[in-house]
Amino acid sequence: MAQAWPKAKPKLTQEAFDEAVTTNIEDFDMSREEAITSAVEDHPIAVASQGLRDACSGQGGLTEALEALYSSLQASTVEAAAGTSGSSAAAAVPVSLSQEAYVIAHKGGAMQSLLEACKQLHNQTEQLLQVLRLLQLLLGWLETRDAFTEVQGVEVIHDVLKCETNGPEVKTAAAEVAEAAAKQVEEAKCRLVDSGVAVTLLSLLSDPSSPPPLLGAACGVLRAVTTADDERPPSSRAFVHARLLAGSQHGAIRVLLGVLRRLPAEQEPATVCKLLGTVRQIAANEEICREFTDDGGVVSCLQVLRGSAGRRDVVRSCLSALRQLAHSDGVKRLLAEAGAVGDAVRVTALHEGADDVAEAALGLLGNMVLRHPENATLCAEAGVPDMLVEVMRRHPGRAPVQRQACLLTRLMAARNPELRPGLLERGLEPLLRAAKAAHPNSCKDVGSAALRDLGLDNYND
Repeated sequence: MAQAWPKAKPKLTQEAFDEAVTTNIEDFDMSREEAITSAVEDHPIAVASQGLRDACSGQGGLTEALEALYSSLQASTVEAAAGTSGSSAAAAVPVSLSQEAYVIAHKGGAMQSLLEACKQLHNQTEQLLQVLRLLQLLLGWLETRDAFTEVQGVEVIHDVLKCETNGPEVKTAAAEVAEAAAKQVEEAKCRLVDSGVAVTLLSLLSDPSSPPPLLGAACGVLRAVTTADDERPPSSRAFVHARLLAGSQHGAIRVLLGVLRRLPAEQEPATVCKLLGTVRQIAANEEICREFTDDGGVVSCLQVLRGSAGRRDVVRSCLSALRQLAHSDGVKRLLAEAGAVGDAVRVTALHEGADDVAEAALGLLGNMVLRHPENATLCAEAGVPDMLVEVMRRHPGRAPVQRQACLLTRLMAARNPELRPGLLERGLEPLLRAAKAAHPNSCKDVGSAALRDLGLDNYND
């Protein structure tokens, strides 16, 4: 008969643990680490972690052990997500744990035991899903993420992704674990690419039968491995990963474009946003941007932008992806010919209170105008000067918006002297000076440059 592991007694037990830690620090002059180590033995997370280790060794039932660990972790949440009540195997896990809970679970070997459970739970979907969701929860702490690669976590997750008997829900959860492990951990990013996880996910993205949640989760991993967000190592391989995945051997840009074309943005906006975010990260150089453009990617992005103009999240994602692509001179020309300037003006007006949309639109237009004065003329004809005034007046406290407005003003005025009178007549000078004063760290340099290129002598005032 399988052993039934005891459920945690949430608040009293956690309060008792906290009190024990405080007592150890205050009465016995322990450091916080020593106090936690001393108090950890009887904590329900420690008991449940030991129970899971025993169950993985054949001493007890995995189902009961997983339920006990879920219950003990749920009792130590910092913030609860909707739908976290109860402890069924398929229930969503809490958003995050207290610091003590992460430490206790880590020291108790919970992550290693969960990875071992992954290996033992083939064809047991509900239990495997709970294991993967608990893993994702434990990876909310940097030290746990650092340890993930050391205990072969990437390899275990890769096996789950490759297993043909695992359905889309399990593979989605496995991809979400991989994305969580890669957050701010360069080693995990490198391992996910070097071990072939990223390529496996590209294969899943290429499969027309993959459902939207799996597509979004796969995109999340690809975006993570091409994002340099770990400041600890001296360098990042994010750019190398982008070039590798976009290369002819793996064809990430072609794969992503195929998904973009077959995925209806109006029905799956969240997945489309993840996809566009991944395009933005992988389009890391001129060659990749050109490939995306040559395959019709820019036109496809504009179609999504126009078809989902009322959705702020999709609009922001489209503008951000196009902004990155517009670093390429070829893309600048194509965007201008396709009417992107007018699109940017329209969606900014449609979402007049959205500073993120305004910032992304200004950034896109700035990249289009850079080194292309003919696009500055297009901007003037499409109403961009009025848009600049409106955006700067509407978002005076948003430094990113003000900075992009200063930059775009400068770019329009620098090589197009005929546009300067119109820009000044609309009242941009006092707005530029206000931006410099309100946001000196972000806008002093670009604001002064804009005033100078507008022909004003006192641009440093």
